[in-house]
Amino acid sequence: MKNILTIIKKEFARFFKDRRMVLSVFLPGIMIFLLYTLMGTVMSDVNKVDEDYKYTAYVINIPEDDKISPLLLSVLDLKQYESEEAAKTAVTDGNLDLVISFPKDFIEGIGGDVPPDVKIYFNASVDNSLNGFNVVNAILEVFKSPAFSVNVSGGGDVAEEKDMAGKILSMVMPMLMFSLLASGCIAFAPEAIAGEKERGTLSTVLITPIKRWQLALGKIISLACFATLSGLSSFIGLILSLPKLMDGAVSGATAAFYSVGDYFMLLGLIVSVVLVIISLFSIVSAFAKSVKEANSLIAPLMIVIILLGVFSMFTTAPAVGLFAIPLLGSGLAFSALMSFTLTPLGFVLAIISNLVVAAALITLLSFMFKSERIMFNR
Repeated sequence: MKNILTIIKKEFARFFKDRRMVLSVFLPGIMIFLLYTLMGTVMSDVNKVDEDYKYTAYVINIPEDDKISPLLLSVLDLKQYESEEAAKTAVTDGNLDLVISFPKDFIEGIGGDVPPDVKIYFNASVDNSLNGFNVVNAILEVFKSPAFSVNVSGGGDVAEEKDMAGKILSMVMPMLMFSLLASGCIAFAPEAIAGEKERGTLSTVLITPIKRWQLALGKIISLACFATLSGLSSFIGLILSLPKLMDGAVSGATAAFYSVGDYFMLLGLIVSVVLVIISLFSIVSAFAKSVKEANSLIAPLMIVIILLGVFSMFTTAPAVGLFAIPLLGSGLAFSALMSFTLTPLGFVLAIISNLVVAAALITLLSFMFKSERIMFNR
């Protein structure tokens, strides 16, 4: 036990004396906070609607009635142009939102054998122009069939803000969490083993009377602590940024939609994912002869981990068995947790599968420390 504590103290001393290593642990949390806060701000600006805004439009033959015209004029700011073609050019250039052309005798033609055709020109690449088309089209939709109407006096979307916000967050959470957590682990895992092999300090330690399994266990415990710190950093960054991200996803949404239990499950998933990733990267670092080689070997693993996050984003209503797949199950759990559909069984399967794989990788690393061919590059 004394030898293990000695190794742990050595690793902690090396870690905390290197400012870059310390920064690499807390960097994922900082990045998550900044990235998610920025995403929330951007989404909030995109979703923000100015209630006083009127869409600029050039209208030809606007109907002279007491129903359609008042509704159109309440949302349109009429502009004058030399011709219809000039107005269309302005729409193309983004200087005008809409060009609306009503046929002559529009009112008289409603309900006739040949229904009148209203032409609306808009620019889908400009948000105001596209939104203006949707608004005007919705107004005209009411008058297309005088026999009945749809959602004029009631009805509509019954989805709650909670559901909408959860759906959006479930799409972005898995990939971003996997990529940022893996980036945090890759910052110090190669240096912990391959770095000491490259400098020759690991060889010095290996020729001491200390048993190899004690050395391996001391390294693993230290790396697990650093990985857990990285996971906690990411968790804190996520918690601090979630209120802004939620409000950006859906106006009026708040982080209070998630309970204390949800946050504890999120923390458990983050820590278990970090343990798997750091164990996997440590295996690669032990095989490598230098930090540069370790980083190059870890790069493909990074891509695979990120792809698992991407796959989780687009998997809807996954089977319970998929939660038992290491890392992938955690990505699905991240997504389900954000969308309020994660079941206790799915959460337990995701955690257990990660812990089992992490334990297996740690055992493998212990055997690798006993191999002189691997440790001394023979």
